[in-house]
Amino acid sequence: MSWFGLEKRWYDSVRWRKARIWFLNLNPLCAICLKMGRTTPATIVDHKEPHKGDYNKFWDSDNWQSLCASCHSSVKQQQESSGYSSACGVDGQPIDNNHPWNKKGE
Repeated sequence: MSWFGLEKRWYDSVRWRKARIWFLNLNPLCAICLKMGRTTPATIVDHKEPHKGDYNKFWDSDNWQSLCASCHSSVKQQQESSGYSSACGVDGQPIDNNHPWNKKGE
């Protein structure tokens, strides 16, 4: 079975549904929106670093963040495809330390 098949079973499990509810109750606001100065309810538990089928990384709650659906489908996807997010905070500066703007002095 491919890791995608395993992943689907993990996300469909009772354990994940309970862990998701627990995590969202502890972290009810979107982590990315907060960095941008917005207060948005989170609906998704996202893996900050993709687990790629690694069971331990999948269940490591230190690797989780709460996101709203909008950030999960836009900012997070862009970050995973380009290696950095272009989202900016209220000061207009990129919030991602990996953004080229934040690397210019190195």
